[in-house]
Amino acid sequence: MIEQETIEQETIEQETVVTGSLAFISRLCDADLAALTKRWHERSYRHNELIISHGDTGRDVFFLLEGRARVTLVSADGREIAYRDVEPGDIFGELGGIDGIARSASVVALEATRAARLSGTAFRDIVMTHPTFAWVLLEHLSAQLRRMTERVFEYSTLVVRKRLIVELLHRAEKAALVDGEVSISPAPTHSELAAMMSTHREAVSREMSDLAKRGLIEKRGSRLLLHDVSALRALVDKKE
Repeated sequence: MIEQETIEQETIEQETVVTGSLAFISRLCDADLAALTKRWHERSYRHNELIISHGDTGRDVFFLLEGRARVTLVSADGREIAYRDVEPGDIFGELGGIDGIARSASVVALEATRAARLSGTAFRDIVMTHPTFAWVLLEHLSAQLRRMTERVFEYSTLVVRKRLIVELLHRAEKAALVDGEVSISPAPTHSELAAMMSTHREAVSREMSDLAKRGLIEKRGSRLLLHDVSALRALVDKKE
């Protein structure tokens, strides 16, 4: 009996890990989703259009339905710092909905995008009356905090080459396999990677060229192929 309970508990934990990796909306129960769709308002955004502006005092919360968006800031010298990409089903703007403080970053549409907007009042009502929604929100915030902690560690301890490989490996986790190789599509631009890594495009271009010369990556059309993920991981682990 104890052994069976242990197996069942391990199964539950494994399912929780998998669930935590899915888009926010897909993890909600029917009742939670119905409560959201009843009170949110949908709107379309053009490529490069601001969805949320840094410093805005609004408390609305957003859910991406179609397209892609990016959470970003621009430094005093004009350099873009990207925090994360928002994919269909993701929630964003939730911090303002929770604490009411001015937006800490902007969110811009990376392509033609459709998002749902939920008022801060409706968001708080749903959190208070739908415990499963509140728990999924906690899981989401926990995942974001862990990722931010990882990024602080990476910036503090890894050289540009290793930060680049780590970023590529993160993208590989969501990428498709083509003929047994990881295919990242569309291939990220060097400027995009630089923004995600808090460095300059020239540094990324130099390191990408070196990885290509080693035969570890290849730009093919609109895709970026990772030929040897194990070798890339070994470069991250290698002591300088």
